[in-house]
Amino acid sequence: MQDFLRASHDEALQAIERFEKMISTDKIEYFDVHQIESIYDFYFEKNLTDQAAKILDIGLSQHPNAASLIVKKAMLIAENGDIDEALEHLYKIEPIESTNTDVLMTLGWIMLQKHQTNKALNYFWKAAKVSFEDKEDTLLEIAYNLNQYELYVEAIKFLEELLKTYPQNENALFEYAYSLDKVLEYQQSIDAYKRLLDINPFSENGWYNIGIIYNKLGNHLDACQAYDFTLAVNPNHEEAYFNKGNSLVQSGHFKEAIESYTEHITISKDTALTYQYIADCWEQLNNYDLAIRFYKLAIKLSPKLSDAWYGMGTSLMESANFQGGIQAIDQAISINALNADYWFAHARGLFELDKAEDAAHSLENGLNLDPDELTGWFELLKLKIILNKDFVIIDYINTISERYPDTSAIHYLAAIAHYHYLKDKQNALQAFKKGLSIDPDGISDIEQDYPSFLQDSDVKELINQENYKNKLNE
Repeated sequence: MQDFLRASHDEALQAIERFEKMISTDKIEYFDVHQIESIYDFYFEKNLTDQAAKILDIGLSQHPNAASLIVKKAMLIAENGDIDEALEHLYKIEPIESTNTDVLMTLGWIMLQKHQTNKALNYFWKAAKVSFEDKEDTLLEIAYNLNQYELYVEAIKFLEELLKTYPQNENALFEYAYSLDKVLEYQQSIDAYKRLLDINPFSENGWYNIGIIYNKLGNHLDACQAYDFTLAVNPNHEEAYFNKGNSLVQSGHFKEAIESYTEHITISKDTALTYQYIADCWEQLNNYDLAIRFYKLAIKLSPKLSDAWYGMGTSLMESANFQGGIQAIDQAISINALNADYWFAHARGLFELDKAEDAAHSLENGLNLDPDELTGWFELLKLKIILNKDFVIIDYINTISERYPDTSAIHYLAAIAHYHYLKDKQNALQAFKKGLSIDPDGISDIEQDYPSFLQDSDVKELINQENYKNKLNE
């Protein structure tokens, strides 16, 4: 076998040398179809399309009916953007090459480019039916092409057909798991990856991808274990360290996350975000000095990293440095003024510095971006009442209710305003019922800010209605 392969390789090299000599001397020589294919493949793989096109033209002038050369010509034309001309070449030979897998596969591939999915699938199924000894490779190539065009449901059908006969095909299992992930069948995707890993426990991409899906399911510790296996196979897999850190954060293991992020820093060149995430962890652990230090490192590497400026601002505020915190958050807002959290933190800092009017303005900016933030509305209402002795609560409630008719937070705010400030229990209950019907989760914010409201017997009765019980238990 080795002698045969070596002879084939030598023959191909000789054919290429003859072709290049022919070009330099401008003399036509004869090549058989196999030699033409070898020369074409050599140039095409090196992305030398001019030479590839030239040998095809010579080949077709010598073998005008060679289906394999016509297919290569059509593919080359299609890749250069002239899909219709490519089809013309294929349509000419389709009637007499109706069982030629290459012809059918190329027609299917071109139909995908024309976004004619049904026609593409028809050609692909025909190709699969006539492929016989090449069926395994044909089905896999079809699935790969379909995944490339985001036709995941269709790819799954071909892969399931392949895996019936070839259940140990690692590439097919990988594509199958990938497709299932894309159609949100996460558990089935995990099962497919497990089948792959049973065959090849050293598949770093298999372990890495299964970790990603565990995270999507919220199984963060299982994800960490998958990333550990990834790293056992490849200790320099930088994204596995990074994702493991994220998984540990999601599961509340901040110290362990810092260790994983630190490993990422030692092998990665792109570390600004990693420094930011380490800072986030230190902030969660209430070590604000270290948090600020790592936020500064992140900002030094990437001055436009707005979340790092924001994190530094909140850490400074937790250290009672409200002026410095506001300055940092000003930087975050200058980079991204459409982040509501930045404005809420900005308002907090201003309020701590007794700048209530400016705080109210920042709160309004944040609530315009995120009107579902009920606690923000409670604080804004308090500020407006404090800042303006002539403030008319009912007018304000009516105005924002018209602006945000389908926002539960506004109806809960109206309920508190009517009950707590206007002493209008009937309208309070009506507004509260409306808020419950949209999103019952807002009760937790009310419990934190106005617990007495939830102790009212009529309010309790509304909450205890079976409809809202079910919603709260979902």
